[in-house]
Amino acid sequence: MFRDLLSLLEPEVEAQRTWDDAIAIQALDRRFTFSAFHESARHTARRMREAGLREVEIAEAPADGKSVFGDWKMPMAWDVEEATFDLLAPDGSVTRLADRAQVPMCLAMWSGPTPAEGIEAKIVVVENAADAAHLPSGSLQGKIAFISSHPHFAKRVLAQAGAVGILTDFVHPGANLPEATAWINSFSDDPAGWAFHAGDTPLWSFQITPRQGEEVRARLRAGGTFRGRALVRSELHAGTLPVITGLVPGMGKEEVVLIGHQFEVGAIDNASGVAAMLEAARAIQSLIGEGKLPPPARSLRVLAVSECYSNLFWWQTTGRHRRTVAGLCLDSPVGVPAFAARPTEVHLNPHSQASYTDALLLDLMQQVMLASPLHAWREGTYSMTDNLIADTSINIPCPWIGAHSRTWHTSEDTADKLPARELGLAALATAAYAYLIASADQARALDFAHLAATRGKQVIAAAGAAEWAAAGDLDDAMLQLDYLTHRQVAAVESVVRLVLPNERVATRAALRPLQRELRRMGKEEAAALARRAGQPGHTPAAPPEHAALEGLRPRRTVLGPICFDPLPAEVRARHASPRWSSATFSLLNWCNGKRALGEAARLAARELRDGRVAAPDEFARRMDPGVSSLLEYFELLRQYGYVTW
Repeated sequence: MFRDLLSLLEPEVEAQRTWDDAIAIQALDRRFTFSAFHESARHTARRMREAGLREVEIAEAPADGKSVFGDWKMPMAWDVEEATFDLLAPDGSVTRLADRAQVPMCLAMWSGPTPAEGIEAKIVVVENAADAAHLPSGSLQGKIAFISSHPHFAKRVLAQAGAVGILTDFVHPGANLPEATAWINSFSDDPAGWAFHAGDTPLWSFQITPRQGEEVRARLRAGGTFRGRALVRSELHAGTLPVITGLVPGMGKEEVVLIGHQFEVGAIDNASGVAAMLEAARAIQSLIGEGKLPPPARSLRVLAVSECYSNLFWWQTTGRHRRTVAGLCLDSPVGVPAFAARPTEVHLNPHSQASYTDALLLDLMQQVMLASPLHAWREGTYSMTDNLIADTSINIPCPWIGAHSRTWHTSEDTADKLPARELGLAALATAAYAYLIASADQARALDFAHLAATRGKQVIAAAGAAEWAAAGDLDDAMLQLDYLTHRQVAAVESVVRLVLPNERVATRAALRPLQRELRRMGKEEAAALARRAGQPGHTPAAPPEHAALEGLRPRRTVLGPICFDPLPAEVRARHASPRWSSATFSLLNWCNGKRALGEAARLAARELRDGRVAAPDEFARRMDPGVSSLLEYFELLRQYGYVTW
């Protein structure tokens, strides 16, 4: 299916140009200062105009450390002129360990300045630095803490102990890159936070490679007092964070969005994603201009953001999510297999956003990646990045093509780790996906429905086989099959969003046979499970209801995923941040103001089921170990304005 479109796009999508765009973006973003971000934004806006996109603009989100969009408090702007770190040995020799002019990542983002002349201090090794109980005997006051962990998680403890700065040889687990320097882009005082906010401590942190770390530790063990000399000329200030956007204009008001984050240091993460969506839009615009493709019914928007922060800013201030029917996230779409932590994944939508877009993207990737049979890729579950727009409060179905490289957030995420051919293939799949949805009419919507139904049958069959292999609780297995069947039926139904209001009755009628077939297959798989378990005709008992939860129908009041950024520090200290909590994300997505909290909890538990289904109160403790019940957790959310009922 869709071979004609792919054949038309294939010669127009140029892999080398896509790769060149990625490397040009990375050359600017690798400095990761806010002034560099603005330069990078101007570069990408210029490339959009050269590609023929219309309505190209750079919006500016406040970077003042206090403005809030959705639930996310914006970062402070940060710039740096110079940063170096020297190791001073007892014999008077000096070894330069870090120089930002050579390796920009050697200084943590949002590091505060030293005195103008720099600072010298004794170096003290600190193990388990995030736990004040494990601080070494004697004061850290006026000393440099040498740690092996992520400096963000240790920052508050070390600052309170009086350390003047941090030296670390941290690289994320599994990297196995002894010559890599870690990129630290989270440095708030709150270990569960992320960006630096107004009022946070302006500490500094230098990162060295694991190999350097081993050498320094060996010298420290050999004896004598080693000192460090740090010089950081940086500025934390109120500024702005850019958002770049441009359009391939369509005939109507609806839009399809390609979304990815700029302003990160890597060729893979995420210059490659921005380059791929830029090339996809350029190819479509070129073919339209040549008369080889008709203008689509919906506009195609390219949106380059700063992950969650300016992402939520843009949707909240423009309100365009109300007219955007689908999206595709390009976050690190490809990398060389030799450095892969796991294969490239097509991350699907959350179950609450069951959509034909999953089946469509999987189908296109299957066709496109035949050109690179040795480049492994697979289907993956939902995981949050720029695809946060799939949150039901924003309501844009948005799968994500993402590679997972060992070079992530390190100095090793470089041009040689980014394969041009596969990047071009990602851009090709992106272009086909975007144009198919942007141009979809009723007939095309039904094509998508058939794709979703075909995939739905595969999901149901695989679930039946998996449940039998697990040989677990029969009732639970049959209920899980029923749940997954309903999700596949909903994915087929989702195409109705693409058709005109006066076509919806006829479209739904055309969908019913597909949906009936899915329901029939789900029942047959469940019946087969019962027979194999020696209980033919078995009907599973309904899951228990919890009276206190059945009368509450929470309605969300905040746009997007929550993170507790605006809450008072003493509240955040008592409760786990839901910033990256799949449990909180899933449960809140099922809360629509009409569904009882008990039902929402059962659906979320089914979505995240891993061998067993968590009871509501157990599920609540997964979100926050500090609460005793789901009702208590939702009372907390209501108290601070996240939900109402």
